[in-house]
Amino acid sequence: MNKSFLNYIFSLSLLTCTGCTSTFISDSLALIEREENRENSQVVNTKVLMSIQTLRAAQKMAQHTHTTTYTFTYELHDKELNYRNRIKLAKILVQNKHPIIINIAPAKGESQLQQLSLAMKRATILRQYVERLNKGVTIIFAPDLSTDTIHLSIGA
Repeated sequence: MNKSFLNYIFSLSLLTCTGCTSTFISDSLALIEREENRENSQVVNTKVLMSIQTLRAAQKMAQHTHTTTYTFTYELHDKELNYRNRIKLAKILVQNKHPIIINIAPAKGESQLQQLSLAMKRATILRQYVERLNKGVTIIFAPDLSTDTIHLSIGA
Protein backbone atom coordinates (compact mmCIF):
# COMPACT_ATOMS: atom_id res chain seq x y z
CA MET A 1 0.00 0.00 0.00
CA ASN A 2 2.84 2.31 0.75
CA LYS A 3 4.29 1.61 -2.63
CA SER A 4 1.03 2.24 -4.50
CA PHE A 5 0.34 5.33 -2.36
CA LEU A 6 3.76 6.71 -3.19
CA ASN A 7 3.25 5.95 -6.89
CA TYR A 8 -0.13 7.68 -6.74
CA ILE A 9 1.33 10.79 -5.09
CA PHE A 10 4.29 10.80 -7.46
CA SER A 11 2.08 10.49 -10.55
CA LEU A 12 -0.34 13.15 -9.20
CA SER A 13 2.50 15.57 -8.52
CA LEU A 14 4.02 14.79 -11.92
CA LEU A 15 0.72 15.54 -13.67
CA THR A 16 0.20 18.69 -11.61
CA CYS A 17 3.70 19.97 -12.25
CA THR A 18 3.47 19.09 -15.91
CA GLY A 19 0.26 21.12 -16.22
CA CYS A 20 1.78 24.04 -14.36
CA THR A 21 4.94 23.82 -16.37
CA SER A 22 3.13 23.72 -19.69
CA THR A 23 0.94 26.65 -18.64
CA PHE A 24 4.02 28.55 -17.46
CA ILE A 25 5.85 27.81 -20.69
CA SER A 26 2.88 28.82 -22.87
CA ASP A 27 2.38 32.01 -20.83
CA SER A 28 6.08 32.80 -21.12
CA LEU A 29 6.04 32.23 -24.86
CA ALA A 30 2.94 34.44 -25.22
CA LEU A 31 4.63 37.16 -23.17
CA ILE A 32 7.79 36.97 -25.28
CA GLU A 33 5.70 37.10 -28.46
CA ARG A 34 3.80 40.17 -27.21
CA GLU A 35 7.09 41.92 -26.40
CA GLU A 36 8.44 41.16 -29.88
CA ASN A 37 5.24 42.45 -31.48
CA ARG A 38 5.40 45.62 -29.39
CA GLU A 39 9.03 46.21 -30.34
CA ASN A 40 8.24 45.63 -34.02
CA SER A 41 5.30 48.03 -33.89
CA GLN A 42 7.48 50.68 -32.23
CA VAL A 43 10.08 50.30 -34.96
CA VAL A 44 7.40 50.73 -37.61
CA ASN A 45 5.96 53.73 -35.80
CA THR A 46 9.40 55.29 -35.48
CA LYS A 47 10.04 54.80 -39.19
CA VAL A 48 6.68 56.33 -40.07
CA LEU A 49 7.30 59.23 -37.71
CA MET A 50 10.70 59.92 -39.22
CA SER A 51 9.19 59.86 -42.72
CA ILE A 52 6.50 62.33 -41.68
CA GLN A 53 9.06 64.66 -40.11
CA THR A 54 11.21 64.52 -43.25
CA LEU A 55 8.22 65.40 -45.41
CA ARG A 56 7.30 68.31 -43.14
CA ALA A 57 10.84 69.68 -43.25
CA ALA A 58 10.90 69.39 -47.04
CA GLN A 59 7.56 71.18 -47.28
CA LYS A 60 8.77 74.02 -45.04
CA MET A 61 11.93 74.38 -47.13
CA ALA A 62 9.85 74.45 -50.32
CA GLN A 63 7.62 77.15 -48.87
CA HIS A 64 10.59 79.25 -47.81
CA THR A 65 12.28 78.96 -51.18
CA HIS A 66 9.20 80.44 -52.90
CA THR A 67 9.13 83.51 -50.63
CA THR A 68 10.84 86.58 -52.02
CA THR A 69 11.50 89.60 -49.84
CA TYR A 70 12.24 93.18 -50.84
CA THR A 71 13.20 96.03 -48.53
CA PHE A 72 12.47 99.68 -49.19
CA THR A 73 13.53 102.64 -47.08
CA TYR A 74 11.89 105.98 -46.48
CA GLU A 75 13.81 109.20 -46.29
CA LEU A 76 13.75 110.81 -42.86
CA HIS A 77 10.32 112.37 -42.11
CA ASP A 78 8.97 111.60 -45.63
CA LYS A 79 5.46 110.22 -45.91
CA GLU A 80 6.03 108.60 -49.32
CA LEU A 81 8.68 106.40 -50.86
CA ASN A 82 11.03 108.11 -53.27
CA TYR A 83 10.27 107.94 -57.00
CA ARG A 84 12.72 105.09 -57.77
CA ASN A 85 11.31 102.88 -54.98
CA ARG A 86 7.71 103.57 -56.09
CA ILE A 87 8.54 102.48 -59.66
CA LYS A 88 10.26 99.33 -58.40
CA LEU A 89 7.33 98.59 -56.08
CA ALA A 90 4.84 99.09 -58.93
CA LYS A 91 6.72 96.63 -61.16
CA ILE A 92 6.75 94.03 -58.41
CA LEU A 93 3.05 94.44 -57.63
CA VAL A 94 1.96 94.25 -61.27
CA GLN A 95 4.10 91.21 -62.13
CA ASN A 96 3.10 88.99 -59.18
CA LYS A 97 -0.17 87.20 -58.65
CA HIS A 98 0.98 85.52 -55.42
CA PRO A 99 -0.10 86.79 -51.99
CA ILE A 100 1.85 89.88 -51.02
CA ILE A 101 2.45 91.11 -47.48
CA ILE A 102 3.99 94.49 -46.72
CA ASN A 103 5.39 94.94 -43.22
CA ILE A 104 5.81 98.60 -42.33
CA ALA A 105 8.20 99.68 -39.58
CA PRO A 106 7.82 102.60 -37.20
CA ALA A 107 9.24 105.91 -38.32
CA LYS A 108 11.96 107.89 -36.62
CA GLY A 109 10.59 110.55 -34.36
CA GLU A 110 11.09 112.33 -31.07
CA SER A 111 8.31 110.45 -29.28
CA GLN A 112 6.47 107.22 -29.79
CA LEU A 113 3.36 109.16 -30.70
CA GLN A 114 5.21 110.92 -33.54
CA GLN A 115 6.71 107.61 -34.67
CA LEU A 116 3.30 105.92 -34.82
CA SER A 117 1.65 108.94 -36.43
CA LEU A 118 4.18 109.07 -39.27
CA ALA A 119 4.03 105.30 -39.70
CA MET A 120 0.22 105.44 -39.98
CA LYS A 121 0.41 108.25 -42.55
CA ARG A 122 2.91 106.20 -44.52
CA ALA A 123 0.67 103.13 -44.34
CA THR A 124 -2.35 105.13 -45.54
CA ILE A 125 -0.48 106.61 -48.52
CA LEU A 126 1.08 103.23 -49.31
CA ARG A 127 -2.37 101.56 -49.18
CA GLN A 128 -3.76 104.11 -51.67
CA TYR A 129 -0.81 103.59 -54.01
CA VAL A 130 -0.88 99.80 -53.78
CA GLU A 131 -4.64 99.34 -54.23
CA ARG A 132 -4.48 100.81 -57.73
CA LEU A 133 -1.97 98.15 -58.75
CA ASN A 134 -2.90 95.03 -56.78
CA LYS A 135 -5.94 94.50 -54.55
CA GLY A 136 -4.52 91.40 -52.80
CA VAL A 137 -1.90 93.16 -50.69
CA THR A 138 -1.89 93.04 -46.90
CA ILE A 139 -0.15 95.80 -44.96
CA ILE A 140 0.95 94.95 -41.42
CA PHE A 141 2.58 97.19 -38.85
CA ALA A 142 5.81 95.51 -37.65
CA PRO A 143 7.42 97.35 -34.73
CA ASP A 144 10.40 94.96 -34.65
CA LEU A 145 11.71 96.09 -38.07
CA SER A 146 14.38 98.76 -38.34
CA THR A 147 12.91 102.25 -38.50
CA ASP A 148 11.86 103.91 -41.75
CA THR A 149 11.66 100.66 -43.74
CA ILE A 150 9.09 98.42 -45.32
CA HIS A 151 9.55 94.74 -46.14
CA LEU A 152 7.57 93.30 -49.01
CA SER A 153 7.17 89.50 -48.99
CA ILE A 154 5.83 87.64 -52.00
CA GLY A 155 4.40 84.17 -51.63
CA ALA A 156 4.24 84.32 -47.83
